[in-house]
Amino acid sequence: MSEIQKRPIEQYLDVASISEAGTSERYQRASSPHAVFTWWARRPFSTARDLISASLNPAQPAEESKVLDPFVGGATFPLAGTRLGIKMYGMENNELAYFTAKALLDLSRSAGRQLRHLLMLEGRQVLDQLKSETRDLYPARDTDNIICYFWSRSATCTSCGSEMPLQKRPWLSKKAGKQRAIVQQPNFDTKSFDVRIVESSTGTVTDSSAWSGRNSLRCLFCGQEYDRQQTAELIRKASTDKLTAAAQLDKRKHFLPATHPQNYIADSLAEQMVKEDCATLGLQLPDVEIPAWSGITNPTVYGHDTIPSLFTARQLAVTIRLCRILNERQKLWEEKYGDPQSKAISAFLSGLIDQLADWNSRLCMWISQNEQVGRGLSGPGMPMLWDFVEIDPLLGGPANLYGKLERIAAGVDQIPMPPDQEERITRGDSRSMAYPDSFFDAVVTDPPYYDNLYYSILADCIYAFKRMALVGSFPEIFSEPRTDSTRELTAAPRRQGSPGEAWTYFSTGMAQVLRESRRVVKQDGVITVCYAHSSISGWSSLIAAYVRAGLKITQLWPMTIERTHRPRSMKSAAINTSLVLVARPHEAATSMGLGQDSPNIDKVIKAALDRAADADWPDDVAATLAFVSAAEARLRQLTDEVLSHQEAVNSACREVADRIYESIPGFSFSSR
Repeated sequence: MSEIQKRPIEQYLDVASISEAGTSERYQRASSPHAVFTWWARRPFSTARDLISASLNPAQPAEESKVLDPFVGGATFPLAGTRLGIKMYGMENNELAYFTAKALLDLSRSAGRQLRHLLMLEGRQVLDQLKSETRDLYPARDTDNIICYFWSRSATCTSCGSEMPLQKRPWLSKKAGKQRAIVQQPNFDTKSFDVRIVESSTGTVTDSSAWSGRNSLRCLFCGQEYDRQQTAELIRKASTDKLTAAAQLDKRKHFLPATHPQNYIADSLAEQMVKEDCATLGLQLPDVEIPAWSGITNPTVYGHDTIPSLFTARQLAVTIRLCRILNERQKLWEEKYGDPQSKAISAFLSGLIDQLADWNSRLCMWISQNEQVGRGLSGPGMPMLWDFVEIDPLLGGPANLYGKLERIAAGVDQIPMPPDQEERITRGDSRSMAYPDSFFDAVVTDPPYYDNLYYSILADCIYAFKRMALVGSFPEIFSEPRTDSTRELTAAPRRQGSPGEAWTYFSTGMAQVLRESRRVVKQDGVITVCYAHSSISGWSSLIAAYVRAGLKITQLWPMTIERTHRPRSMKSAAINTSLVLVARPHEAATSMGLGQDSPNIDKVIKAALDRAADADWPDDVAATLAFVSAAEARLRQLTDEVLSHQEAVNSACREVADRIYESIPGFSFSSR
């Protein structure tokens, strides 16, 4: 044991430069493999690259190094390590994530560098066909070049039959000198609301919506009131989407009131197209149910309880027609290019399906500050939007498919393609690995963050459609109508039964993964994990897992690499600091002088705070470093049996937090 040397990441990490590079990369779009497919909470490639490199023995050639990522997700770490010449291995449970990783790491190599050319060539033909075959769905496409359609939810009063507008986001543009908003004015003759678009230099407009409170309604015409429960019931049974405005592109955007909605929509044709395409594909509409988790999947409260219900008839028709075109062209591509390349073309062009599912649904808001469309599947759950934007994805407006195709091709150009054809991504549960003992030089990963994201719920919204296009080419991945959420390692009280059971499920599962990681990593190797959470349970569950797995945290580094100006976090404080935890088997760390069995908690806290002060790190970083270090030391004093119970572990961790409050009074955890 005495000959084991520290890895670079245990001695020094230029966190300022890494964080700066990571933050910069977050805002770059056009030339990253991240642009090909949708996945969530992906680290910047620059961060992944630096963490992998620093976790390895610098004296060993990169091509001789083997690294495991047991939570592949969007494949950031395997791609970053492969670019360094390292042999990267990975495991993934979720079917959509596994498909993404397989495409990026395995199928891309089988097609080679000509893949970009083939994607642009075949992709344009796919989109041109889709544009031609959906022309009648958009009556104003050719005549008025309408790129966006603005919808608001509207209910019908059960007392007087009048319209009750549910509009909450009236703004079309908040750009300086161009402020425009949708105003619905009551028409007492028709007991409905007429739509106007108004200019406003004050930033305020008249509110004529039926909302009388956060979750209650009042009819403007008869005064009938609806409480929270009655409101949800009314919306489920007596509400509809109302087209209020459209955006025309003529050098710049012009916003038009939808005074004659029939000039813009063709729902009966859309419904017929869906039926015909499903029949041609030999598949049913993916009528996958969404778990009814109030506060997480909010559309289910108001009747949107299946994946198709998250889309308008036209949005569904365009998406399923794209699936049909991709499905039908696979045989042609196989005849032209052979099996490996045809599969690669099909896989990468299915990124167009990701675009439609993520950027063209009832979950997509209009961002008036920059006149762009917001993602519908940004997570952590699903919002209920009372106002949403629909795009024409085949014109030159926001989130269009031709632009997505160019980003897919540019992203493919950045995928490393080593000459060997070994497939190193495995579909499976990392709680039980098939790798031999002492096989890897390091384990580097970015695991689920406790309860921050429910991946399978979001993934199903893409997987269900992608399956319609690809089940013939990839039956081993798309055999089931939805992804398997039973293996997802997240704390979900509605799945596991209670908050305490969810804590135990996550902590025990992470302990199993870390124990397996300890087994498969070499004697001198390290286990490097990126993690972030704002609650004491989110941290206590992970720290307890380290102790139960027989690991010692030998180093901690802060890393601020989350985007701070995402639409959904503009008005709220998102977790901004991630920690990098470096660990070794406890006996190895002890032999290296990196750990003691029962250190003094106050000394551990002081050492962490002093280190943060010397590095000029802010108080929240200092407190988090002190908490993780001291909580690990405190939990080592508990038995394995006690470490499996949330109440006892959280109580011990609160003792630690209380001591840190004495030095940094502003330090706190969220209550969840």
